[in-house]
Amino acid sequence: MSVKIAVDAMGGDHAPKEIVAGVLIALDNHQELNIILVGNENKIEEFLPGKIDRSRLEIIHTDQMVTMDDSPKQALAAKPQASLLIAARLVNDGLANALVSAGNTGAVILSAAQSLSIIPGIERSAMASIYPVAKFYRESKGFALMLDVGATIKCTPKQLVHFAFMGSYYARQVLDIADPHVALLNIGEEETKGGETLTKTYKYLKAAEGINFIGNIEGKDIPKGYADVVITEGFVGNVVLKMLEGVSEVIKDMGVYAFKKKWSWKIGLALLRTGVQKLKEKTDYSEYGGAPVLGFEKLVIKAHGRSNAKAISNAIRIAELSVKNNICKLIAESIDDFNNKHRIDFIEI
Repeated sequence: MSVKIAVDAMGGDHAPKEIVAGVLIALDNHQELNIILVGNENKIEEFLPGKIDRSRLEIIHTDQMVTMDDSPKQALAAKPQASLLIAARLVNDGLANALVSAGNTGAVILSAAQSLSIIPGIERSAMASIYPVAKFYRESKGFALMLDVGATIKCTPKQLVHFAFMGSYYARQVLDIADPHVALLNIGEEETKGGETLTKTYKYLKAAEGINFIGNIEGKDIPKGYADVVITEGFVGNVVLKMLEGVSEVIKDMGVYAFKKKWSWKIGLALLRTGVQKLKEKTDYSEYGGAPVLGFEKLVIKAHGRSNAKAISNAIRIAELSVKNNICKLIAESIDDFNNKHRIDFIEI
């Protein structure tokens, strides 16, 4: 199955150099993949080798771009031909199957909302993020999925239930987790914790068919990997995600600090070199590709703003796999089924 991905060449701290490099890696590794690079053609061409097969690579030129410091709403209004917006329109018009961007997070979500159709029955989109977890508390893949992490700041029970379906199907179809454990992030494990929104969400998740709901988990349980999919409101999820990123950076920096500080620590780190390298890889965001923005009829992958070529290549790989597995269609079918079964109940919330 041939898949075409629209890539925002101008989005990210290291655009377009690392974006182009990542695209070239992805094209080399995936023969059924086609890419549309959207951005300043002259700048893109600077990083393309002289001899390259252009049969699976297309460039659409535009001088406009959204920077990482721009106000998303103002920038998109002032720059209707921004590379990000053009890429999103290509996906909406069926000229590409999915969008990948490492650009301004708010602008990526807003571009999707302006350009793409949301799945019928879904009220809000959710941005999910993959993060590393321990494997010695329970057998797992060594990573988990959290959503929302910033697309929808405040949520209703209905929206949180929809996020659970989105995350569960994404984990199953894309992350290859056969029966993902789904948990609700809360201030306690008891069913009555967390106020009206979370208690109602618990009630509906407990009754939902097709979701392996294991109940509430607390913040301390997130890195232990008890859940493969963690559901939370966007404000909380974003705080948790940034905290996890900070911890991973501290872990890597501690190794550098220890290596420089004492000869005895250098010897110890040398002996632990294999383990330290594995830990570094486990906490490296570039290993996980990008964060899917779920809830739209077409897929959007938001790569990290600091993405290098490897991270961009992995984000494109995730987008291709998601398209091939019809993840958006499966989510739509599951949401429709759940909404029909609970139509009367949802009048209350």
